Amino acid sequence: MPVLRMKQGVPRYPRHARLIAHATLMLAAQCAGLALANDAFADSGLTVSNAPGSLISDDAGSKRITFRLSPGSVSEGAQVVATLYRYDDNAELAQTPIDTYRAPVSGSKSGSQVSVSISLPGPGLYVLDAKVVSPGGAESDSVKVSLAALAPGNGSFADAGVATHFGQRKGNPATVLPLIKRAGFTWIRDEIYWSEVEKTPGKFQLGRGVSDYGGYVRQAAKMNIKPLIVLDYGNGRAYPSLFKGPQAFPRTDEERDLFVRYAQKVVGFFGSDVKTWEVWNEPAFPKIGYDNYIALLKPVYTAIKKVSPGATVVSCGGGGAGGGPGGDCIVEIAKANALQYQDAFSIHPYMSPYDPDHGYTATGSPLPRVNVPSVWPHLRNMAQSHPRPDIGRLKLYITEIGWPSSPQAAGLSEQKQAAYAARTFLLSRRFNAVEAVMWYDFIDDGVKPADKEANFGLVRLDLTPKPSYVAVATLMRNIGSRKWDHALVDDKDTKVYQYGEGDRVIVGWRSDVDADPVPTSVPVPPGTYTQIDWQGAKSTVTVNEGFQWKLGALPKYLIPAK
Repeated sequence: MPVLRMKQGVPRYPRHARLIAHATLMLAAQCAGLALANDAFADSGLTVSNAPGSLISDDAGSKRITFRLSPGSVSEGAQVVATLYRYDDNAELAQTPIDTYRAPVSGSKSGSQVSVSISLPGPGLYVLDAKVVSPGGAESDSVKVSLAALAPGNGSFADAGVATHFGQRKGNPATVLPLIKRAGFTWIRDEIYWSEVEKTPGKFQLGRGVSDYGGYVRQAAKMNIKPLIVLDYGNGRAYPSLFKGPQAFPRTDEERDLFVRYAQKVVGFFGSDVKTWEVWNEPAFPKIGYDNYIALLKPVYTAIKKVSPGATVVSCGGGGAGGGPGGDCIVEIAKANALQYQDAFSIHPYMSPYDPDHGYTATGSPLPRVNVPSVWPHLRNMAQSHPRPDIGRLKLYITEIGWPSSPQAAGLSEQKQAAYAARTFLLSRRFNAVEAVMWYDFIDDGVKPADKEANFGLVRLDLTPKPSYVAVATLMRNIGSRKWDHALVDDKDTKVYQYGEGDRVIVGWRSDVDADPVPTSVPVPPGTYTQIDWQGAKSTVTVNEGFQWKLGALPKYLIPAK
């Protein structure tokens, strides 16, 4: 079986090793009901006090934005002046404002609140730039906040999910899950840490309530969002004399037996809501060894199936620490004649800063390039050529993939992140190889532009939308359950695909992300279409012979007029 080795443009670190300082900031902000500045937790006397998540809506029109001013921060006669901007066709903030709104404020020892009623002219992504202006025209405190009105529709993507951090106690599920659902995602990937449910030997604390650890599982299931849960990490908290090896991975019979008991307890308790379980997150195979991983996988698989026979057990945990080797894990499992101890395997094929269409050339890879069009079919064929004797081809999950919007550190941008996110899901469905693709991750982990690891989210830490959230929501609301049908254009620079047959949607983009949209010759069938851009704006397009479609990095959609 050929091995696919992945190169890491952006280093990734096992989640249990990441700092959680940003989570404290986010929770504090959510408890205070603040919408924070997009680029940092700015030290400003002006903040937005709308509830977290409320600045993403399903319709345009009038919106009320409330500002809080700190005590003594304004002089008598001052105003809050708020200017509304919209993103353009290329996911860049337009320089021409839509409108400007003013509201008088007065100084107070206890501070004050000021509200403005703004009007969003249609679906799209907007920025409200607010400043405190004195009677003499001097500007002082300021804040910028993003808000979105999503494209009409309620489509969902059965093969798309996002990584959440509820298992790390990050985020409020009651606020975050509706935003995930609204965008069209049908999966989340998260964890229930062993050390959190067995803090003392033999005493398991499991709960389904809103405030219980792991309670998010029931909340997600009630919303028809499928949780894919990772069973992971050693438990030196309850067993301080054990789990001393790399990643605290179980390496002895005693440690494995204790891990199996934890898996049985968790699967038995949450099994009515969780049908897909992943064994460990990003195992460091060079350190722990494939033999140790397989020695754990076998009894864990057997225990899960005993408790929940219909469950899907996913091996490999993404393929290795940091996203790791793409095909190495399942190759080694096949060599060990252990394919019968999983129903599926997973990889984390990070390609940043390269795009999902072209990717990059990797030394030692059996593929010409590492990208979605090459990797997805390769892994599907790998699974087909090495079937499990009793069930056939193993399923494949992409349990993490993503690009950060971190221009200072990764050579990327919010525009590129939006384009790559939408195109990843479109390309994935085009190659029909995976059960689900999980974008890493839903919420930014921090606010520093120079920190790549902090900027993988589709929404910011304050739950305001990035271009990527709007682009993905527009995609999912318009494509929905339609399968890939055929390509109208599929060359190096241009992709034009049809999804669906009778009720069809045509999607097109160019892979040159640094260029503005340009007229591109495409053989779209003649007729009248509704065109929808990346943020949901509609226009009418008449297609005749010689049609030139203005395409850029972000997908556009053509829907035949009815």
